[in-house]
Amino acid sequence: MIDAQLTIRAGAARKTVQLTDYLDAISEESAHAAAYRWIKALRHLSIDEQGFRDRFTARGDSLWWFTELYLHKQQVILDVHRAILAIKSVIEREQPSEIVAADPSPVVAHVIDGVAASIGVHCATRVKPVTWLKRLAAIDGRARALTLSALATRDRWRRAAPRSPATVGAFIHRAFWRSGQEDGGAESYVGPVLAALEASVGAGAVRYIGLGPSTNFRTHRRLRSQAHQAAAVVPVERFASAAALALSRGVWRQRYSDFRALTRSTELRRAACIDGIDCWPLVREELAGVAWLQWPWSVRAMDEAAAALDAVQPSVVVTYAEAGGWGRALVLEARRRGIPSAGLQHGFIYRHWLNYLHEPDEMQDGRTAGFPLPTRTLLFDEYAAEHLVAHGRYPREQLQVTGSPRLDELADEMFRWTATDLDRTRAALGVPPSHQIALVATKEREARASLPEFLDAASSIPDVLVIIKPHPAESAEAYAGYVRGRPAVRVADSRASLSQLLALARVVVTVNSTVALDAGALRVPAMSIGLPNNLSPFVDAGAIAGTGDPAGMRPLLRRILYDEGFRQHLADRRRAVFGEPVTAHGRGAAKRSAEAVLELVARGGAGAKRSG
Repeated sequence: MIDAQLTIRAGAARKTVQLTDYLDAISEESAHAAAYRWIKALRHLSIDEQGFRDRFTARGDSLWWFTELYLHKQQVILDVHRAILAIKSVIEREQPSEIVAADPSPVVAHVIDGVAASIGVHCATRVKPVTWLKRLAAIDGRARALTLSALATRDRWRRAAPRSPATVGAFIHRAFWRSGQEDGGAESYVGPVLAALEASVGAGAVRYIGLGPSTNFRTHRRLRSQAHQAAAVVPVERFASAAALALSRGVWRQRYSDFRALTRSTELRRAACIDGIDCWPLVREELAGVAWLQWPWSVRAMDEAAAALDAVQPSVVVTYAEAGGWGRALVLEARRRGIPSAGLQHGFIYRHWLNYLHEPDEMQDGRTAGFPLPTRTLLFDEYAAEHLVAHGRYPREQLQVTGSPRLDELADEMFRWTATDLDRTRAALGVPPSHQIALVATKEREARASLPEFLDAASSIPDVLVIIKPHPAESAEAYAGYVRGRPAVRVADSRASLSQLLALARVVVTVNSTVALDAGALRVPAMSIGLPNNLSPFVDAGAIAGTGDPAGMRPLLRRILYDEGFRQHLADRRRAVFGEPVTAHGRGAAKRSAEAVLELVARGGAGAKRSG
């Protein structure tokens, strides 16, 4: 993000402000759209008289598919656009003659200096040239360390994993394969599907290949699933000896020449002028990350996927996060071998998620094969399918709606709670029987700009209590400041049962959480605050209530709590967008997903191998 404290002078007055306060939700939307256009436009730029997409390849496949992921994930281009819009807003509203930023990031410092200089405002934030050189050296050092550690990993030097055919090759990320995560751990979506596959073909016919470390680098939590799948996971490195990494070693050796080719491009140099600001130092740094970090890693993932597929020889490949870096590498190698692949939706597909946004030419074969699209992508609902067709240019016949196993399990739990169970929970939370519960389920970081106003609005309505359900990655302490001075607000334990809280709630309130979508499917209306955000399309469709205006929060909350006609309208629109809500009967998403995967086996992988 672009957090920075600015001291601005206008005449004799001085004022200290936060830059992020000048980036409203509409500007945030504009920044996302501009960053997307900028990144996608690179694929057509000329590098050594070839288009970017065709110039850099591995085994005939374009490395563009990994380039766009790096630029999107780093968010530097997004932050450039955010900073430009924010600092222009500062200048327009404050009319400063001088701007000083306190310890800004290089992105913010460079952009503020460029914008201020363009209109004659004095700014003391310029980044020294030596700083850019040091940052390039740091990227180089990091690339060397990651490459050496990947080659030296213990699993790669252990005895090779046995070579034996399997019906299903399931590729999972080991660090995130944990049991008991009802709020959306990947295994809560995918685990039931794999269990259903085992039930159909036998546990021995499903081979589990583990990707990445067994420790989540953010939380350092060790893999601790009790499921059969976790015990049977074989690290992908055990299939890929050092000799199997010949292609990625070649890409590593040519990383400096690739970087020079990128930086010599006149068209790339011209593209680095963003909204009139020369951002070449920032763009050059991103290109170094592409050539030195992303491409060697991506091709190593291709090498490892190739070795695992050759050893396991699966009749079908199953994975989730199939549109990410590892997923794309896997689908490329499966496609090369004519092995059908199934991508399992494992969470909400955000509208700004570049992983699932493609232009028509990216899905077509050119001098290199088109986007690494799974043979079949299994989705939660028709809305996801429509999004991928309209904005991802996915062929409709390669999409199949099978439902959400996690939502099925959440519904099972919710319908099992008795009135006695719910009364006990109400009492534990200190909620009188006469009061309505507004359940807040969101990440504190995403909600901090709009949550205080909502809590004040809710507190002004008699007989309403707000229960905040912390995100699994957060603790109750993160919300201590929100509760202070607001007696009508409670914070539940982060381990509290989501299904039980949903069963008690009259409304679910969030910023971006997919709990809003789950709630609607379970007949609990939802309200989104801080619009526009990732739930805006559902608000626009009328399936979720929402507002971006603090003054509109209280009347909207009152309406959703007490207006039965409005509640029914939300339910009707939700049904029109997503289909029938979940009931106590008629579920079975995991079984449907397993059947769709095995159908690819029965068809013999028709359409899996790329043309040509």
